Amino acid sequence: MTINKLRIIEFLLIGLIVNSLDNIIAIKYAAGAELNWDVLVRVFLFVVPFAVLSELVVDHPNFWKKVMRFLKIEVKQIEKKLE
Repeated sequence: MTINKLRIIEFLLIGLIVNSLDNIIAIKYAAGAELNWDVLVRVFLFVVPFAVLSELVVDHPNFWKKVMRFLKIEVKQIEKKLE
C-alpha cells in the first residue's frame, strides 16, 4: 500500500469518522439536542473542512518545513530556544 493510500485511509477513519463521532457525542450530551438526520448532516458538513485541514494539510510531512521557510525561521533557532 502506498503512502498516499494510507494518508487517505487515515483521513477517512480519523478525520471524518472519529471527529464526527466526537461532535455527535458533544452535541448529544453537552447540548442535550435530539439526534436526527438534519443534525448528523450538519455535523458531517462541519467536520469535513477541519478534517481536510488537520489530516491532509497539517499532517503532511513537508507542512512544517514550508511553514518555517515562510516565516523565515530556521530549525537551529528553535533548537537553541528549546535548550
